[in-house]
Amino acid sequence: MTAAVRDRAWHRCAASLLLFLSLPGSAAATHAADEGESAYFEQLPVVLTASRLPQALQDAPGAITVIDRPLIERSGYRDLARLLRLVPGMHVGQERASASWVSYHGLGQSIPGELQVLIDGAPTYVPVSFGTAAWTGLPVFLSEIERIEVVRGASANSYGASALQGAVNLITRPAAEDPGEHVKLVLGDPAIRDVEVGWAGGTAPLALRLTAGEQSDDGFRGLHDHRRTQRISLRGDAQLDPENSFSFRLGTTRETTGRGYPDSPFGNNALRDGTDRAHLVHLRWQRVEDMDREWSVSAYHHQLDYRDSWLAGAPGIPDVPLSRDRRDLRTSIEFQRRDRWSETVRGVWGAETTLTQTRSPFSFSSADSVRVPIYRLFSNIEWQASDPTRVNLGLALERSNHEGWRFSPRLYANHRLTPADTLRIGAGRAWRTTSPFEYRSDTRVYHPANPSLLLARPFIPNPDLRQTRADTLELGYIRQLRWARSTVEVRLFHERLRDMVIRQQVTPPPPTPLLAASIPTTQEQNFGEDLNVRGIELQWEAHPWKGADLRLAWSALERHAGDEQIEAAIAPYTASLMWMQRWSHRWSSLVHLTRVGPVATGDSYLAGEPYVVRAYTSLDVGVSRPLSLAGHPARLTLTALNLGPRHQEAANPAQQTGRASPANRVSRQVYLGLDMRF
Repeated sequence: MTAAVRDRAWHRCAASLLLFLSLPGSAAATHAADEGESAYFEQLPVVLTASRLPQALQDAPGAITVIDRPLIERSGYRDLARLLRLVPGMHVGQERASASWVSYHGLGQSIPGELQVLIDGAPTYVPVSFGTAAWTGLPVFLSEIERIEVVRGASANSYGASALQGAVNLITRPAAEDPGEHVKLVLGDPAIRDVEVGWAGGTAPLALRLTAGEQSDDGFRGLHDHRRTQRISLRGDAQLDPENSFSFRLGTTRETTGRGYPDSPFGNNALRDGTDRAHLVHLRWQRVEDMDREWSVSAYHHQLDYRDSWLAGAPGIPDVPLSRDRRDLRTSIEFQRRDRWSETVRGVWGAETTLTQTRSPFSFSSADSVRVPIYRLFSNIEWQASDPTRVNLGLALERSNHEGWRFSPRLYANHRLTPADTLRIGAGRAWRTTSPFEYRSDTRVYHPANPSLLLARPFIPNPDLRQTRADTLELGYIRQLRWARSTVEVRLFHERLRDMVIRQQVTPPPPTPLLAASIPTTQEQNFGEDLNVRGIELQWEAHPWKGADLRLAWSALERHAGDEQIEAAIAPYTASLMWMQRWSHRWSSLVHLTRVGPVATGDSYLAGEPYVVRAYTSLDVGVSRPLSLAGHPARLTLTALNLGPRHQEAANPAQQTGRASPANRVSRQVYLGLDMRF
């Protein structure tokens, strides 16, 4: 079966399913008259991330995907990014086992910043200088996460300009939940060795949860791709009195990974080991007056230290030092107030002040830190216009020191046609704050024996860079199908992005670098045309027979920018199908199939033509069984990732120059996990 035939099959399958689910007069719908099935009505979850108000999923202003704790545990996955393949429209590819490229609708492939990542509502994004986010190095364990809420679409009025296209909120478990100890061991190939220990308990009014562990593996076969991640996390919750509570979260991660390729051009991405460290402190005071009225004050500090230096070279010029070393800091204080002003109107409002700092002497040709203060006002008002209709109005003002004030409005209306059917329509505007690297980067490479001789200047600054603006219009429909014991959501959307930031080759200012002809100079610039993305997303969760859980996430996009390179950076479709099944004798299984269309993804130190990764299919399987060991509950899980032919998911374009085959193909990983509780 050719790739084109497989792609058409994916589209036909999803379209047929969508048509089938939308026919209320079908025989299956008629069968809903059966008393047993009509009694089924799945309670949709309450979510917080879309508006900062607790809302039923069908009343929230935007499309949301929820990945809960049972799914996280049953998946057997070791890393967070792989779970996000279950989100419609989310493109998740691996450049290597320790480097995942995660973006919504394909944006953010060069310098991330369109998708905000939060831990308990605290942003983990800080200004980056190069490359993708370290998803494996976040200071949180998967075992701590109660659920993941992913807002698909502009979320800037809730979480700032880094949430241009959405937000991923990792909501952790309360410290008092499941007191006791646990031990988790994972062994497998290639050289997978994980250990995690945790304890939860305490004495009233303080509850604590402490978790520590290490993950290590040799990554993908044929690559310099080993990883060792050490992590410690502490959460504390204190209920001081019936109204006041205090919580804190401390996390630290140290990750060493193998990087580079043995034959990278000019050694621009030579073999080396890099070490990243992350430290997170989050403090929160909350006062709950009643069910609808509360206020909170939060303070958080996130620090990232990257050590990534190596020696490059050109003919006759060996041992040229290159570096991506940097320190990123983000410190924020936030006040939030939730209130109800009448029986039909409630809302939330607040203010936040943030200071971000980035220091990277090699990237900025300066030892000084780039400091960016950010000020933000935000609000969301929910009006219950009638019993079945809710209107949400979100407003935000945000200002950074070099870009002035920006206004981000959002208006959504949700109408319950029936108790099982909800129609949602909305529009919003969001802005993306440009990162220090984009407008201040000034990377200069000098001759190691003659510091006055400029060899290359791969990046130059652009102080006139403008913020990217996104205008979104969407129509959504949520339906609970009793006869199929399922919930389906369809989202139609149109996104228009103005002043997108792209990397362009430019003529370097004098003096002309010696290797300018081979190592071109680039600059981050605003794309002169609008990028329009239109499409459809489908999210389906079902329990069609006893013990079965099915999840389908599918999206199809049209991209119009008047530029083939920009359009190629967005996959025309993504699809994910997960089937979990409980069998007799307490066994359960998992099959997860992912399909991604052709996409020009990835980045490199050297500028060059984009490289399009072919459409690929990824298959994961797993089996698990709960058991008792020495009288203690435990779960045994066997997981296999990337089954089937090896394929490429994300590329380094410079590394592909002149190559007929992919330089970095994913490979199979198989491991056995034991999770035991005391």
